[in-house]
Amino acid sequence: MPSVLLVDDEPHALEALAAILEDQGFDLHLAASTSAAISALSRRVFDAVVTDVVFDGCPDGAEVLRAARNLQPGTLVILMTGYPALDAAVSAIKGGAFDYLQKPVDPVLLGARIHRALRERACDRENLDFTELAEIVSGMVANTIERIDPYTAGHGQRTRRYCDLLAQAVGVDVTTREKLQLAAIAHDYGKIYLDDLGFLTKKGPLTASEYREVQRHPSLGAEKLGNRGRLREVCRWIAEHHEKWDGTGYPARARGEAISLPGRILGVVEVFDSLATRRSYKEPWELTRVLDYFQSQSGRAFDPAMLAVFMPMLEEHGVDWLRQPDLDRQASGLPAAATASLRAMTGP
Repeated sequence: MPSVLLVDDEPHALEALAAILEDQGFDLHLAASTSAAISALSRRVFDAVVTDVVFDGCPDGAEVLRAARNLQPGTLVILMTGYPALDAAVSAIKGGAFDYLQKPVDPVLLGARIHRALRERACDRENLDFTELAEIVSGMVANTIERIDPYTAGHGQRTRRYCDLLAQAVGVDVTTREKLQLAAIAHDYGKIYLDDLGFLTKKGPLTASEYREVQRHPSLGAEKLGNRGRLREVCRWIAEHHEKWDGTGYPARARGEAISLPGRILGVVEVFDSLATRRSYKEPWELTRVLDYFQSQSGRAFDPAMLAVFMPMLEEHGVDWLRQPDLDRQASGLPAAATASLRAMTGP
């Protein structure tokens, strides 16, 4: 269980954040002052430190950051502040921090960012086998995107499973299939880095500017995972998952076989599970409508040869696959209103 030192001189905020972070699987230690925080850092090792920047009108959170850097250089540090005017000062000290959040802090996002950072560091171990790496990447997604948008619970794992079935059916080798499973799990990972995560749960269609923002997520996901050599091919496929056979996709407008075979597999499967999943802006599609859609998009959005294999799979398994998103969301324990209710507990 990751240990977190939470530092804030506002008792209500401290207790509210602690209660929700504990529910997200953290071992919390609380400090109501910078001196208490520095004392705690000198006595025990923490995986992460989350500290307010301003105490009694003074930006003393920088002292906690410096102490963490001196005493525990490997510890993750996240800063919080309710003073927008201090943005420049916070930016100056952010060089030693992992992130900076504006108060009131959404505890779901905070927990997601801590989990994300800790699991990203774990990915850097070179001796990980496929099972360990898949578990880490899966946890990164489950504790980020699926907590922000509970409707997507299980989306990565379902995409992983269907991608592997389709890849096997078209003759992809085992090693490539394993890498494709990682891409399937993490294909939406870049969404956590979007400037406004409210797009993910918006009711109704996106505006043109919002859609352009969301279109950044394949590249962002590839970029954020791309500093690990063993994930280079995985990152390419993540970047390709919204490309289209006719060249009208994004981000690179790649066309035809310029899109890798794993990228084409991921693109087909990801669209299917998105159509099958209830979202804040739509109901899940029925199988007949899904089949008609894919038929109409053969040679346009999708590789016709890929659909020639995938369509019979849908006809055989589609009814069961369409039921799975609601089952996964119920099993996750994250109802659709989870994010709103958690925000209500910690302020507007």
